[in-house]
Amino acid sequence: MYKIQFALKEAFLSSMFSKFPFKVFSISVFSLAFILFSTELLAQNSTLDFEETEFDFGKIEFQDTLTHRFYFTNNSENEIKILDISTDCACSFSNQNSDRSIEKDERSFIELVFLPYNYGNFVKVFTVKTDNAGTQTLMLKGELQPVLDKDRDFKYKLEKTPQIRTRTKYLHFGNMLNKVPMTKKFEFYNSSKEDFVFTGKMEMPKHLQVRFDSTHILKAGETSAIYVIYDPLLKNDFGYLEDMVLLFGEQNKKTIKLEFKVTANVEEYFPSLNIEMLEAYPELKIEDDYINLGSHYLKNLEGKDSLEATFVLKNESNMPLRIHKIIEGYGCKLLTEKSEWNEVAPHSNAIVKIIFQTPEDRGTYIRSLTVICNDPRKPIRTMKIQAILK
Repeated sequence: MYKIQFALKEAFLSSMFSKFPFKVFSISVFSLAFILFSTELLAQNSTLDFEETEFDFGKIEFQDTLTHRFYFTNNSENEIKILDISTDCACSFSNQNSDRSIEKDERSFIELVFLPYNYGNFVKVFTVKTDNAGTQTLMLKGELQPVLDKDRDFKYKLEKTPQIRTRTKYLHFGNMLNKVPMTKKFEFYNSSKEDFVFTGKMEMPKHLQVRFDSTHILKAGETSAIYVIYDPLLKNDFGYLEDMVLLFGEQNKKTIKLEFKVTANVEEYFPSLNIEMLEAYPELKIEDDYINLGSHYLKNLEGKDSLEATFVLKNESNMPLRIHKIIEGYGCKLLTEKSEWNEVAPHSNAIVKIIFQTPEDRGTYIRSLTVICNDPRKPIRTMKIQAILK
């Protein structure tokens, strides 16, 4: 319960002692107790108890009018009048009549109204003024989202079942650490005129799980959702990762397979580390992370991938350095086997050779590779190769 009370006790005593200095005024213990009891009783008798003082609409579709009722009870010995309900914006107001009396022990409500004018988060504050119970602040908040347009918002068709659409091309988890499993909700839209019923049979890697709602039905012309659980520890890989998921169902008495791709960008988890703690971790240094191969004539290369770059990866620590992955960018190919650079002993080097694949046209080209390692200072590095072809 939220109470509105007069702070009579402090105000009364302050007034009394200001009028009668301590040197010339004394008060008996009995009199003081009587005063405290009387002011406390008066404060208790000037109370509105609100069942809540703020309401969160959450994420909701945009609509013309939002209303909510705040219920309260007059717990005082006397009636209380609501004199005024003011707001911080012309787009919000109250349906409550001002100057209304609330009888003793009466339960009533204040209805607040918000007229939205834009998408996004909103917070609207209302101040309730009374004659015998002070003031109370009430709040409406939430997040307004665009009205769902199924054809517009679900524009990606599953390749083998085009009647089932998704919001995004892939079901993407975004960036995640290899610490704990993550669960994410993904919506589907059944644009056909037949219900799709999930049978529960599915095929997917062991690090993924799928959960349905209680109906297991994707109704015709409606949206529904599944929950995908991704365990990065079971995946045991890093960088941008893709996996295929196959769900079995029935539609119009035929077996249908929903096939879609789940993606994530997995990074290694490191605890918060200070400078001293970093000494216990490996440290990677790339001798030259930008190699310029200079200018070459296309006719001399004869269409062959003969341009090569060599990178030196140094472990400048007393701990073994683990290179989880070297990801080849477009136009370059990794020559050195993973076993030669996967783990670098303390104060040792790993030599990594890269082929710069020859393009067909003249111009300046830059190829990139991504190195993912267990150096918490910078676990993701980029190596680049440049060449000018004439």
